[in-house]
Amino acid sequence: MTVSGLGFTRTPRLPVTTPHRAPRAERTERTDFDHLTAADRELIFQATGRRVGRDSMNPFAAAIAAERAAGHLTTGQPVTGVYLKDLNRRYERAGGPNPLAPHLEKALDYLSRSGPKRIDVSA
Repeated sequence: MTVSGLGFTRTPRLPVTTPHRAPRAERTERTDFDHLTAADRELIFQATGRRVGRDSMNPFAAAIAAERAAGHLTTGQPVTGVYLKDLNRRYERAGGPNPLAPHLEKALDYLSRSGPKRIDVSA
């Protein structure tokens, strides 16, 4: 028995090409300030009178941002008066410039007025 017929012809397919995409926007490098929480930013504002941004730096904000970036203050862990006093002592012992000293009193006053903070363990 023979089977005859036209059969199927293969149609050539064009190579698959990806659609034209716009080039990706370059990522900006993360800075220590990206680690600050909203509560950190409010504390910095209350202590220094200045808002934190990429363009506006102050030493007090830089010290807290560095602590966050280094992991000494973890996510969900608020800055407390005890923590600030300890950080201030560490700067004093190091003997270099102390970025906390000029703003420590205002920061501690703000923290005492804002009430006790709890650690968020849900994260």
